[in-house]
Amino acid sequence: MEFAVRQVSARSHRAPSSHRCTVCHEAALVLQRRHVSPERWGEPLVTEFYECDCCDTRYTYSPAEDRWKRMTL
Repeated sequence: MEFAVRQVSARSHRAPSSHRCTVCHEAALVLQRRHVSPERWGEPLVTEFYECDCCDTRYTYSPAEDRWKRMTL
């Protein structure tokens, strides 16, 4: 039997422990990238993109509003 092993880079960050994946209910969210809007648009808005290590569900997180949103493809 073969198993796929997912490599996680050393620079990846875990999500705050208070948020669990809504699909598999594991606290295994990993930060994939962080986006900050350009200064020319006014006050910078930060959006973080997370992915669950267990089930590959994706989320966006807005630190300013402390809001999580599940991404659909």
